[in-house]
Amino acid sequence: MYRRSFLRTLGTAAFAAASAPQFLRAASVAGATAPSNRLNVGFIGHGGISWGHFRDVLADPTLQLRRLCDVDKKHLQSALELAQKTYAERAGTTSYDGFRTSGDFRDVVNDPEIDVVFVTTPDHWHALPTIMAARAGKDVFCEKPLSRTLEEGTAMLHAVQRAGIVTQVGNWQRSKPEFKRLVQLVRNGALGKIERVRVGLPAVGGPKDPVTVTGAAQPVPEELDYEMWLGPAPALPYVKERVHFHWRWRYEFAGGQLTDWINHHYDIAQVALGVSEEDPVKITDARAEFHANSIYNTATHYSFTAHYAGGQKIEVSSEFPMGVRVDGSDGWVYANRGSIEHSSPALRAMPMPSQGFSLGEGGHDANFFECVRSRAVSRGQFLHAYHSANAAHLANAALRSGYSELGWDAKTQRVLGAPGAERFLTANYRAPWHLPV
Repeated sequence: MYRRSFLRTLGTAAFAAASAPQFLRAASVAGATAPSNRLNVGFIGHGGISWGHFRDVLADPTLQLRRLCDVDKKHLQSALELAQKTYAERAGTTSYDGFRTSGDFRDVVNDPEIDVVFVTTPDHWHALPTIMAARAGKDVFCEKPLSRTLEEGTAMLHAVQRAGIVTQVGNWQRSKPEFKRLVQLVRNGALGKIERVRVGLPAVGGPKDPVTVTGAAQPVPEELDYEMWLGPAPALPYVKERVHFHWRWRYEFAGGQLTDWINHHYDIAQVALGVSEEDPVKITDARAEFHANSIYNTATHYSFTAHYAGGQKIEVSSEFPMGVRVDGSDGWVYANRGSIEHSSPALRAMPMPSQGFSLGEGGHDANFFECVRSRAVSRGQFLHAYHSANAAHLANAALRSGYSELGWDAKTQRVLGAPGAERFLTANYRAPWHLPV
């Protein structure tokens, strides 16, 4: 029996007990760090977003990195060299050769020795590795946003729920003190009746220097398997300025700043209002401006309001200050990365209650691995990331189709009152790739 099967069997009761929405820190059952007790980890994607997770895995003696995968040989080599150096130093040797590398994610998800998979790829490559890893019984950490389209997210969520695996998304602000305090103040009633919630997300997106290229095909670097990089996305010609990192500004690969940040500040607003397990029922006041050059096409400036079934509303704008502000009848609180402001000294001095809603303690990656071992529900489970991403997908559907308003029936997965907008929620994969259902 492989380790992941044993842990899943061992943790069934713990998983059920942890399903309540407190998101309290799971108790780790890991003890010794002998090789037989280590979790075997595989990485898919070694670009910029992966490095924090990668270093966390390398630094943890209870984990064993086994597989590295990237379609860019330079990215792959940089990760391999760091892993070899780290493990050699830990072993007190001059070299370490215990890793397998690949340019095909299927080598990772099909490896029976792998317990945990990190999917840290561009957005258009989140769904397939995640679904295949889930079907293989592996626990998955996927970077945000969960999906490129709503249809992909639905398939991903169904796959992980059927598999019963532990999941986590890179919505790491849930693990930061300023955002945890904002959530606790709101959820535990310190602000009184909630009157307004505003979320500020970044504008524009793209290189700092003006892009003057035409969008015509450029030579593909020798180290990059561009066909595999494209995967299920449309076969756009290779243009350096829209591949590494800057793929974010093409709807074929991602959803611009809106989807890039939706699982951060907006996610915190959802947790604070208690709507993390539902989609908005309506998007209103949707407005946007778009990139005007030939190689990017996402929104540069945007705003909308998401409405929930219980009457809660979240206003989003690239013109608001970055962060989350919640106004209530008894005061307001505003949080951004590294800072938090309160409407009064009394609110600032208010201690958090020992009972009531809590996001728990500890780091984001650490919480994930604790839950892998105990089979508890992680702080950043897919279910919540799915609904955060859906808010962005619905807003983008309104923005792209020119509607200021659209409705959404989550049960039937149908757009209401905005003919034609639904097409922006589907996957539309390029052969031979297809989205499993």
